[in-house]
Amino acid sequence: MTALLLLLTLLYMVALLLISRGLSRLQPPAAPATRPFISVIIAARNEADHVTPLLEALARQDYPREQHEIIIVDDASSDGTAETIEQWLRANPHCPIRLLHSEGRDQVISTKKHALAQGINAARGEILLFTDADCQPPATWISSLCARFGDQVGMVIGYSPYEIPAPHTLGQRFLALESLSLAALAAGTTGWGRPATCTGRNLGYRKSVWLQVNGFEPIARFVSGDDDLFLKQVLDRTSWRIAYALDPGAIVPTRLLPSGKAFFRQRLRHASKGFYYGWKMSSILALAWLFNLLLLVRAISSLCGPAITPWAWVAWAGKAAAELLLLIRFAGPMQRMHTLTVFPQAEAAHVLYVVLFGALGPLTRVRWKETTAHTHTLKR
Repeated sequence: MTALLLLLTLLYMVALLLISRGLSRLQPPAAPATRPFISVIIAARNEADHVTPLLEALARQDYPREQHEIIIVDDASSDGTAETIEQWLRANPHCPIRLLHSEGRDQVISTKKHALAQGINAARGEILLFTDADCQPPATWISSLCARFGDQVGMVIGYSPYEIPAPHTLGQRFLALESLSLAALAAGTTGWGRPATCTGRNLGYRKSVWLQVNGFEPIARFVSGDDDLFLKQVLDRTSWRIAYALDPGAIVPTRLLPSGKAFFRQRLRHASKGFYYGWKMSSILALAWLFNLLLLVRAISSLCGPAITPWAWVAWAGKAAAELLLLIRFAGPMQRMHTLTVFPQAEAAHVLYVVLFGALGPLTRVRWKETTAHTHTLKR
């Protein structure tokens, strides 16, 4: 077991060093000759408590008002979300915001993708930007993402961290670090031309790309996946380049999930899609899971018998060093170094976190708001 652990440690460290190297390969923004027309699309379901700050943030965008539109699709909200938006629009009639109502949602598995598709079909812009109704994009968001759309770029990925309240708990700081880790993974792998993941809270792509991959139809059987599974479609079925917005002005903060139960359910939903990333990515994820499982077994066995062996400490140290290097290289340019202060405590819990969600994800039901399905029922 020791030999296998050391081999997996070496592979894990090399992989993270390569991902870290990918950050330096990210292309800088290109100054567009003209400002293209941009369509921002948001699906909202039961977000009455959060949609007003979103509308105010969108109204403050520094992108020319005549060169962008904002489409919000109400996904059959029952808490007055649509009414809240309509009231805000009456008070701000000059903002380029349209409200649509999702139709035909009873015939689909993923009501969110269905709502987004209606917004995309109604969009006038070639470049589409996406965020969620509980996010607050900065005034520079549209401009920053738009600057990444060179002639050969079909998709731009952005960072969406959790907004940590004051005062905050240690668990909330853990969530912020976990979000940073996923963003660093996305950015580093984007530098090598094969982004591993993305988030629909901060994403952009061309309408022609969406049409080229037949929209969300190839992934219609999944409850979620309007971001990462759509990304896989773009990688596998088009030749468009994908960029990452390594720019603090493109960061879109989002609120923390309301409870530990909501976080647990969300992470299970994310983990449930691991086997649908293709055999290469699934194999990498499986090896990472096995590596963490071996570390966990070593730690547990030390409680019942001999202390952790020196080689196990080497594995732990190698893992932590490679992860910290990647996080520092990403957090620096994104002005998020303060997020790393909780790294020592989080590192101790990370192994259990990976093993737990990696094991439960494929066995769970996936859920977005009130839409639920078993993962095994989503296969063709």
